[in-house]
Amino acid sequence: MTNVGLDFRYSIRTLLRTPGFTLVSVLTLALGIGATTAMFAVLDTALRRSLPFPEADRLVFGRATFGGRVNPWVAFPDYMDYRDQSKTLESLATIGGGAGLATISGSGEPEQARITNVTGNLFATLGVHPALGGSFSIDELPEWGAGGEVIVSHSFWQRWFGGSPDVLGRSVTVNGNPLTVVGVMPLGFRFLYDVDLWIPPWQGNSDPITRRYHNWLLVGRLAPDATLEAAQTEVDVISAQLRDAYPDSNKNKALQLDDLHAGMVEGYRQSLLVLAGAIVFVLLIACGNVANLLLARGSTRTAELAIRAALGASRYRLTHQLLVECVVLAVVAGSLGIVMAIWLQRLILGFVSMNLLGIQDAGFSFSMFAIAAVLSLITVVLFGVFPSLAAARADPTEDLRKGGRSSKSRGGIRYRSGLVVIQVALSVILLVGSALLIRSFTRLRAVEPGFRVENLLTATVSLPADDYAETDLQIQYFQQLQQEIEALPGVEAVGIVNRLPILQTAGNVAIWAPERPPETNNDAPWADRRVILPGYFETMEIPLLAGRVLETSDVAESTPVIMLSRTTAAAIYPGENAVGRQVAVDVGRDDPGLFQVVGVIEDHKLSSLVGQQRPAMFFPFAQQPQRTMRLAVATSTDAKSFVRAIQERV
Repeated sequence: MTNVGLDFRYSIRTLLRTPGFTLVSVLTLALGIGATTAMFAVLDTALRRSLPFPEADRLVFGRATFGGRVNPWVAFPDYMDYRDQSKTLESLATIGGGAGLATISGSGEPEQARITNVTGNLFATLGVHPALGGSFSIDELPEWGAGGEVIVSHSFWQRWFGGSPDVLGRSVTVNGNPLTVVGVMPLGFRFLYDVDLWIPPWQGNSDPITRRYHNWLLVGRLAPDATLEAAQTEVDVISAQLRDAYPDSNKNKALQLDDLHAGMVEGYRQSLLVLAGAIVFVLLIACGNVANLLLARGSTRTAELAIRAALGASRYRLTHQLLVECVVLAVVAGSLGIVMAIWLQRLILGFVSMNLLGIQDAGFSFSMFAIAAVLSLITVVLFGVFPSLAAARADPTEDLRKGGRSSKSRGGIRYRSGLVVIQVALSVILLVGSALLIRSFTRLRAVEPGFRVENLLTATVSLPADDYAETDLQIQYFQQLQQEIEALPGVEAVGIVNRLPILQTAGNVAIWAPERPPETNNDAPWADRRVILPGYFETMEIPLLAGRVLETSDVAESTPVIMLSRTTAAAIYPGENAVGRQVAVDVGRDDPGLFQVVGVIEDHKLSSLVGQQRPAMFFPFAQQPQRTMRLAVATSTDAKSFVRAIQERV
């Protein structure tokens, strides 16, 4: 132990005498250890750490499949059948697809909050109970505008109600609808989305017609004596019964059950493992760099080691001393690496955002410390052992005779050459991967979305249900708002649509030629449904290919009309001119709606910059008015400078 203490003190003095070498070595190792520690901490949090719910191993994720392919959204009536008929599931709940924005008013300045629909048993299924109050006492919201119940997050309770303990029973106005607060969730509760308000599913979801519409994700809890395999067998039987009972909507449909944690990380696993492999390469290159530095430094210490050997130091003693120096370097680098890992894990989560898991920061944990310690030990083996052995094989007579000039052994030369070869190979792999990544990013940046993106301000406007219940008032409001914003100096054009490209996705329904009706809706082409005011295509600079655009003359009393994207027109009327023809659209009734095609516009990216082009169809707002619409304001200068003026017009 005395020798160990002496070696540590001598190693520290030796390293301090060569600050350049020490600093470069420590920083090189710290970067490799820090990046690898951060990556493994994220992997540990995402892939291994269980969900923060009681008995999380009993939680399952339910996703729909169509012809064996997972398309996760489930129809609400199908959900109710699975819930009511399953015996292996202790409970089955559902949550809407995503968190939308709602306007909160009634106390001071209105604000926007994130809201989603859930069944009242979701929280009990997860094993989490409200900190105040309870869950919903209703299965569905009544008709919008007629009240209802809401559960609020802890942060919203603090922000909007000031943390008042008498919040239960108080009202909060959501998009003009007064809702009664029945519960407050615990601090830090999160499931799938960042949400301020949870409300029951909207009124009418249990209508059998909605079996055609898929908007829900299912989460269940296995019965105490049930297995995942038994539950899957049971829901397969229920799926077969639904296919027989509802062939129009359930043809080729089934439900896939997975462990909830496995289902949530499924989309992240491959990206995380690829990134982990790349970062391990960085650590190996760092170890190779430091090993070369040690070998180079050893050649300058030949005289020192020869004198110590001549004075009686054994080869073991010299090797021990040099290894202690490596340990000191690794300990310092590992300590600095932990500090860097805390910052680097945030950077990693920026590259691989895990929204479903809600992981924003893995934080510091004992596992991170343990990973850093193990990596530090591994680096000592990787970069320290051979240089120490090579330097300790000193021939004091030969080295003193040469006056301290180094003589490289064949083993040392082969070792350094091998390190260079390995470093070059790993570097080439990283460079190729980086080049491919840069090329993909460049291609993504070069993708033409098909609509204007420069100097374009977007916003959401939701009208209060009580003040704008009548469709005539909704039409009047948005038409007047469009005119007033267009009159602002510097505004070039204003488009209004119910869902903006990329920002708001989905909303697809079946569409077909009336003379060629499909056997079922699932067999028909599907297209994203958009509702627009005149001027939208001009604002977004989307070219008109045939016919005309939607105009102010397309009102409720006139012929129902529609515009199609090029892909949609080709799918409905291949090789024919669609303008002037009729199309049938699933509008949520027993019978489809019939619309006359008045124009065809060019395809543009609707939901993603990559992947196949999604078909689209466009309806005039005056024929299908809505209370929530999105603005697209094209300006001649910086769009952000118009925010306050547009808010005043709203």
